[in-house]
Amino acid sequence: MAPPKSQASAPFASRELNGEVLVEELVDLRNAQIQARHLTDCVLALRDLEGTRVSEAASRLKQLASNRFSGQPALASLLVRWSAKLKTEHDVPLLVGHLERLALASALVAAVRRGSDRLPKGGR
Repeated sequence: MAPPKSQASAPFASRELNGEVLVEELVDLRNAQIQARHLTDCVLALRDLEGTRVSEAASRLKQLASNRFSGQPALASLLVRWSAKLKTEHDVPLLVGHLERLALASALVAAVRRGSDRLPKGGR
C-alpha cells in the first residue's frame, strides 16, 4: 500500500489563497510602494524551490527576505510570514505559484495604471 499523499496545510488549502488573500497582499505591497519588478525578482529567485524540503524552503525564504529584499521591508515581511506557514512538502509549490500570481497581478495593475494615465482626463 502506498503512503498517503501529503495534503496542503490550511493557509495553502484556502479557496481564498489566490483570491482575497492575493488582493489584500497586492494592496499592502502597493501601499508600501513595492514595484512589480521587485515581485518578479522575488519569483525568479524562488523558482527552483519546488521539490525542496519545507525546512530548506522556509530557510531560503527568510534568507532572501533578509539579504536581497531588506530594502523593501513590506516584501521581506511577506516572505517571512509565508515561510512560517510552510508545513508540508505540498505547500512549497503552492507558495511559489501564489507568489507568481501576485507578481503577475502586480505587473498587470501597473500596466493598466500607466495606460489610464495616458487617457484624456475628460474621457474617464
